Amino acid sequence: MKSLRLLVAAHRLCAGLRHLPAVEPHVARSQLLRAVHTSSSPGPPVNTPPSNTVAPFDDAFAKDQRDKASFIQVLDLFCGRDVRRRGHIELIEAALRWMPQFGVEKDLEVYNKLLDVFPKEVFVPRNFIQTLFLHYPRQQECAVRILDQMEFYGVTPNKHTYFLLVQTFGKLSHPVKKYQRMLYWFPRFKHTNPYPVPLDLQADPVALSRVCLERIAADRDARVTVYQLPCTEVCDDGTVQEHSHLVGIQSPDQISLLAEHDTKYPVIVEGPFPLWLKKTCVQYYVLRAEPGAKKKVGTRCQLSGQLPARVRDGNLCLFIA
Repeated sequence: MKSLRLLVAAHRLCAGLRHLPAVEPHVARSQLLRAVHTSSSPGPPVNTPPSNTVAPFDDAFAKDQRDKASFIQVLDLFCGRDVRRRGHIELIEAALRWMPQFGVEKDLEVYNKLLDVFPKEVFVPRNFIQTLFLHYPRQQECAVRILDQMEFYGVTPNKHTYFLLVQTFGKLSHPVKKYQRMLYWFPRFKHTNPYPVPLDLQADPVALSRVCLERIAADRDARVTVYQLPCTEVCDDGTVQEHSHLVGIQSPDQISLLAEHDTKYPVIVEGPFPLWLKKTCVQYYVLRAEPGAKKKVGTRCQLSGQLPARVRDGNLCLFIA
């Protein structure tokens, strides 16, 4: 009914404009737009900041003590400074850049705190036309960037996230649609990887090598063996020599293939090759034998194949495939 009343008002205005004397086209168009636009709610603050507006927010995050409490304190000070939250987009964009340095890039509570910075019930569309034409696009795109960063770090939103998005942008907004897609796909892809990377990677190089070898192994029956731990050796001339760790993984079939390998044939070292575990890069090497490097036993036919092995941090880690 509201849309019908708008169309009737526009038709009457157009009919009245036909009987007017010479009227400039742009004047008539502006009068028509003012008559059709009936939104009485106050809009958000006009964001026309100068070129150096983002700098004060970067200075606010540039602290010596960088933890979760300090990060939330900056957001609370901004929210309590102005009711209209002027410059909230610039603050959120600066906060998204500083989150990894504060160590809160995987904290759901902090992301909900960022969504709470938006003014409430200001960007909600009032009619179907506003919903169709992306009401307040800059604010919605900023909220989608928050959800994109949550998706990048594997943070699953909760009901409080949905409540904040609906209260800020409405149920038919793009951030709410992004939230619904995340809840649809995240549970489906969460357990599809048979070798998931642990949430907290250990600093121990031996434990990190174990995770690395288990991911590149082709057999679930393969066993990881630690041949050497990191140690320090003092030579006779007084020099200190560092010895790295030695970790290997082999399956029963790989052990039998290695036992049948002819020692007259050399083994070639290839690498290093990178393997990324989240933000940690692990380097490994590959040992390959030439085809036909298998012993002749009785009348058994000679098989040809490649015998690769894996090396971690320059040390041989057998992985016979």
